[in-house]
Amino acid sequence: MGKRIAMVAYTHYTTDARPRRAAEALTDRGDQVDFFALSEAGRPPTESIHGVNLTRLDLPRYRGADVLQYLRSYLGFFGRAFLRLTAAHLRERYDVVYVHTMPDAMAFVGLPARLSGARLILDVHDTMPELYESKFGLKGTHPLIRALKVQEQLSCRAADHVICVNGPHQALLIDRGVDPAKLTVVMNLPDPRIFGGPVAASDAEGPEGPPRLVYHGTVARRLGLDLAVLAFAEVLPEFPQARFDIYGSGDAGLQLTKVIAELGLQASVTYSNKHFEVDAIPEMVRSATVGVIPNRDDPATRYMLPVKLLEYVYLGIPTVAPRLMTIQHYFDEESVAYYNPGDVQGMAAAIKEVLGSKERRSALRLAAAAFARAHSWDRVKDELYAAVDGD
Repeated sequence: MGKRIAMVAYTHYTTDARPRRAAEALTDRGDQVDFFALSEAGRPPTESIHGVNLTRLDLPRYRGADVLQYLRSYLGFFGRAFLRLTAAHLRERYDVVYVHTMPDAMAFVGLPARLSGARLILDVHDTMPELYESKFGLKGTHPLIRALKVQEQLSCRAADHVICVNGPHQALLIDRGVDPAKLTVVMNLPDPRIFGGPVAASDAEGPEGPPRLVYHGTVARRLGLDLAVLAFAEVLPEFPQARFDIYGSGDAGLQLTKVIAELGLQASVTYSNKHFEVDAIPEMVRSATVGVIPNRDDPATRYMLPVKLLEYVYLGIPTVAPRLMTIQHYFDEESVAYYNPGDVQGMAAAIKEVLGSKERRSALRLAAAAFARAHSWDRVKDELYAAVDGD
């Protein structure tokens, strides 16, 4: 008989791949998953998606530059989730409470259930202290960053097991005092239910037609979309038929729209500043010539292995990426076309190199196929199951 699992995340379920993938992997093996998430425009307060029982709490997601507003929004969600989850646990006991960050302290939403015997899992998506350093321009010695490191440690101690997203992230948590025995790496690999099978090694030709660059995901300053548009402007004189499709939204969305207009690129750059659902990603990006990862170098991005990079690799889309620690931990010079982070001219040169060489694109697609075979969700989900079960 499967487990009864409560899952909690301050997120929109349909647009956030990681918690959705975990929830549906658990229902696939026969567990009952009740998921507590943020409200979504146009979606009902409760529904079932691929067997996951979804409860949307009446609270929108805050995006902005006010730390206090973030804290208020987190606290509002925490209170609602705490009450709904605890009430459901009292009616019929949960075996596991699985909490996704941010914030790390969301782990304590499952404390009553843990004290009465449930296993508590904390899935740490981002290094929150480093992310707040980046997002708000703070130093590591700032009182807020110190407080975030304390809450990270307390949250990890409260959990029975902690899931992190990549090897360098795991090493950072160990360095900050988390017991290595409590840690499991579950990478943000594409869900084959949505993305199908990875590109075949024999399929190295790629799409025909005018060059098409893509980016999908969050639009934030640390992720460098303004730099990508500046680099694209350098690419256009050599590849005048090229276009750049940007999908997603975020704190820097309005600024990105302004940059596109100032450069007069509205005819070549498509950007609507709108959210998209996870299921839409393959259709949006599959015919792309090049995937663009434009992250700046900062305390947060050094520990990121971008989900979009893994999705491009899985779909066989040649990708340009900055030389950042975690990306280089997993990908060599033959797997992605590298440039130095923050270097617009270097990014433009990497894009032109890939666009201008069919052989280079084929080599990148073949390397992508090899990575996808070695790192598949069908293999990694067993690590998820073991963390949930305590094996």
